[in-house]
Amino acid sequence: MKSLLLIALLPLQALGAEVNPRIHTQYKTALSGVLSNLKPNGAVIASPSTSAPNYYYDWVRDTGLTMRALIRIAYDKRTDSTLRSKLLEQIQKWIQWEFSRQEQNRLTGLGEPRFYVDGRVNEEPWGRPQNDGPAIRALTAMEVAEQWLKEGRLKEVNRLLYAPSLPAQTLIKRDLEYVAHHWKEKSFDLWEEEQALHYYTLLSQKTALLKGAAFARRLGDSGASRFYASAAGEIENLLQQFKDPYSGVIPYAIEKSPGLPHKKSILDISVILALIHNFDGSFAAPADSALMTLKELMRVFRIKYPVNHVIRNKSGEALGVALGRYPEDIYDGVGFSGGNPWFISTLAAAEFACDLSRSRAGKKRDALNEIALAQFNRVIHHLDEEGSMSEQFNRENGFQQGARDLTWSYVSYLTAYRACFL
Repeated sequence: MKSLLLIALLPLQALGAEVNPRIHTQYKTALSGVLSNLKPNGAVIASPSTSAPNYYYDWVRDTGLTMRALIRIAYDKRTDSTLRSKLLEQIQKWIQWEFSRQEQNRLTGLGEPRFYVDGRVNEEPWGRPQNDGPAIRALTAMEVAEQWLKEGRLKEVNRLLYAPSLPAQTLIKRDLEYVAHHWKEKSFDLWEEEQALHYYTLLSQKTALLKGAAFARRLGDSGASRFYASAAGEIENLLQQFKDPYSGVIPYAIEKSPGLPHKKSILDISVILALIHNFDGSFAAPADSALMTLKELMRVFRIKYPVNHVIRNKSGEALGVALGRYPEDIYDGVGFSGGNPWFISTLAAAEFACDLSRSRAGKKRDALNEIALAQFNRVIHHLDEEGSMSEQFNRENGFQQGARDLTWSYVSYLTAYRACFL
């Protein structure tokens, strides 16, 4: 198992204090957790849980984010050769899996959010469309395409990933065309609860189209390049509306459709997730607005969840804020008795702080690093001895609940750790 852990770590003092060694060993555990949820046909299960709740599906968004993390590990020179080979094989299977999913008849076209693990279309009542999925998948597939082009595999790129022909016949081209033609439409958010124009979806779409424009131009598809760039510019104009003039916080959505009356505030961790998932050396939003959004989320959840009243562990290490999805959340992982902290939310704060600290110096950087370390300590505090990570942990007693071994929880640990330590 030692070979699964990337070797190059920053010094233990890199985050401004001595780091709990388990923060490092949990990286290996999280990676193993992700690998356990990969399927031989290229699918990625959201969780092995098949009841209370049933998450035994492949979600386009979750899988796209999972594979993006694994692609970056696979092409990291520090990665063990055995692991690299395994990941490269899975990447190839994932491309074939997604290619086949695109060709199936679906209720909402490429906005269909999830599939059965055997590949069948899922037509159960659900929140659809979810138009972040095609954008995320395109961004992930473009990372593969870039690597293939470096390896001289242009024919494979043209055959599977991007060819200029219309109607689109390749993975990336299909998704970019869908995004460019449908971004103005309301869709369901990443929590699958509310139809609106969502910050997370729009920012993912803008990023995909901007990178898609550059990629299309590189492959000689100049007309498409101009079309994608133009749509990205329109989305950027719309994103300028996402700022609360009173608090400076970035609202999670505009033009919301009725249907979720209890969600009254503008706060949602999806904004922070949008920023870290689209981080490319800098944030797509002003750093002050982004930081204000996170600070307000932390302020609210510090008060709201009793588990946050414990501020140090037995070793005296500072515990960060256990963060939920949004303040009014009522989903408890099975029913609706009240929202809880989520691992992906709590880790998002750590990853954001480490991303932002790269552009800061002195005391500001030290403060951000302290936030990140405390968030990791909070996560470690709520793990069991095996290091398994469910979807949530209880707002009062801190014990895990909801879907077990959630792939996205493990992936969030991988990406936050790599942002902070590698």
